Amino acid sequence: MVDAFSHVAFLYSDLAEFLDETCGFVREGLERDEAVLVATGGDRLTGLRSFFGTEPDVQLVQMSQVGANPARIIPVWRQFLDEHVAAGRSVRGIGEPIWAGRTEAELAECHQHESLLNLAFGAGPGWRLLCPYDVSALPEDVIEEARANHPLVLDGGRWSASDRYHPERARRALRHRPLPPAPTEALELVFTVGDLAAVRRVVERFSVAEGLAECTTDDLVLCVDEMASNSLLHGGGDGVLRMWREPTEVICEISDAGSIADPLVGRENPAVDRLGGRGLWMANQLCDLVQVRSGAFGTVVRLHVHLA
Repeated sequence: MVDAFSHVAFLYSDLAEFLDETCGFVREGLERDEAVLVATGGDRLTGLRSFFGTEPDVQLVQMSQVGANPARIIPVWRQFLDEHVAAGRSVRGIGEPIWAGRTEAELAECHQHESLLNLAFGAGPGWRLLCPYDVSALPEDVIEEARANHPLVLDGGRWSASDRYHPERARRALRHRPLPPAPTEALELVFTVGDLAAVRRVVERFSVAEGLAECTTDDLVLCVDEMASNSLLHGGGDGVLRMWREPTEVICEISDAGSIADPLVGRENPAVDRLGGRGLWMANQLCDLVQVRSGAFGTVVRLHVHLA
């Protein structure tokens, strides 16, 4: 069994280097009778399938499906870890949530996710996670974030401790990377106790007018209702709803004066016997991207839903 969580940024420059290191990583796990989960995409996933597609102890998944919203990834690792540790086995994984073409908002949440992995799994049980970064396709600032979010770095075949990593970074994750302000033309509604029905109507009308499908509109109305209810219960009794359209998505923002203490809120599967506290978890399952920022300034939750 591994003593501690090993979280490694793997910086690669081409497909050959990617496959050389990741195949060796997977084979080492199999030699140690470890279960392996790989989440990547494109020709990297195709290449790994050619080597391990029939191996029963290797699970290969498309990261663009399981991790389009990065807040959904920790529950995937948690379930995989819990299932195999309960059976007495160690595990290891490869997870590539960042690829060329991610939007700025998605990148911000990917960086937050990579930081929060250290908090989510730092207390054990131990396992190994390799996070590939394509240095030929990603900007330098993204690679610098990788060094800041991973205790270990694999670069050019050499393993080293990252001189940029700080263990307290994850605990401040909700205060990092302030969100850009909503556009001045955004629809805005201040709400308080008794206004939830009005909030739901505004969200429904705006979403339909901007072309969201009926089922997607229903999901967004449900998520906003949950977020607004949280504002009334925990955010000082009132809040502000803002909505606007970007070229490919509708964005809904709920802000209030409250503060969230748990950086992992919405990223752990809620216990079946838990009452309440499921709003952000549900939003992460139903929305294409969820951004949460919270601190002395209050709390902002931004829900992104793609247009068809």
